[in-house]
Amino acid sequence: MSDESRSDVHGAMDRVDDFQQRHTALALPVAVVRKFSEDKSTNLASMIAFWAFFSLFPLLLVFITVLGYALPSDTKTDVLKQVAHMLPLLDTSTVSGLSGSWWALLVGAVSALWSGMAVIRTVQFAFNSVWEVPITDRPKLVEQVIRSLGVLALIGGGLVLSTLITGFVSGASSSIGLGAVGRVIGFIVAIVLDVGLFVAAFRILVDRDVTIRQVLPGAVLSGVAFWVLQSLSSIIVSRYLRNAQSTYGSFATVITILWWFYLQSIIVVLGAQLNVILAERLYPRGLVDAPDTHADRRAYQAYAQERTYHQDEEVQTDFPEDSDRP
Repeated sequence: MSDESRSDVHGAMDRVDDFQQRHTALALPVAVVRKFSEDKSTNLASMIAFWAFFSLFPLLLVFITVLGYALPSDTKTDVLKQVAHMLPLLDTSTVSGLSGSWWALLVGAVSALWSGMAVIRTVQFAFNSVWEVPITDRPKLVEQVIRSLGVLALIGGGLVLSTLITGFVSGASSSIGLGAVGRVIGFIVAIVLDVGLFVAAFRILVDRDVTIRQVLPGAVLSGVAFWVLQSLSSIIVSRYLRNAQSTYGSFATVITILWWFYLQSIIVVLGAQLNVILAERLYPRGLVDAPDTHADRRAYQAYAQERTYHQDEEVQTDFPEDSDRP
């Protein structure tokens, strides 16, 4: 590429950059994407998705074992069919029957608790990273475990309830005729519950003082997107996944579940990033010749402050020259 062509490309990029910086509707998503990339948030989402996937099957084991103890034999098959329609992306109809076993209950409960706490601790690490909380101010292992137990009971139970409501309302095979109004009400209840759970998560799982107002935008984004993926998962199960299993077997289920958890994790981290961008006003960001704006400088200073490992450590960030840009 000739020098003239490079100059033309650079000039065009400068004009695009100037345009997005002057318009908040563009500057805000650009800032979210920039910070999402700079924080390596895809790696954080992958960690969350892994532990969420790992915790799913122990939970199913515990659930089936408890039903095996609690239900009479003549109702077990009917219960499994209903569960198969309400749990998204999980074909429980492949389970041939229910039987109670104490060792299965013990192993499943321990595995589910361990992996569930790992999910909460990973989400907490991700939120602290997104908010650039200095490492020296983050909780130690014992505090993380205690907090994980409480959050797992509160938010984990709420997410299960929301998933069941969405699967029940959107399931085509529901034995109860809800009607159009009933379905709309069910969807609204599920969305409000999801948003409320994300408000709680965004406040509890970050080690700094944040208000409901500061976390509400990301909670609305994550809650609505979470509900959309829940609804889509019910459609995937009822229309496509069962047919794919006859060709690809369990691989279709595993791949779909992994992608579902990964997309959910991306949504959660994006919601947290949106909260930080708005609360700290880290926009507009420069696309060319960064650091190009004051928001660029504040973001880079926060990245440096995050790497504080000792209370007496002082981190100072300097830039060679000031910018007159916004």
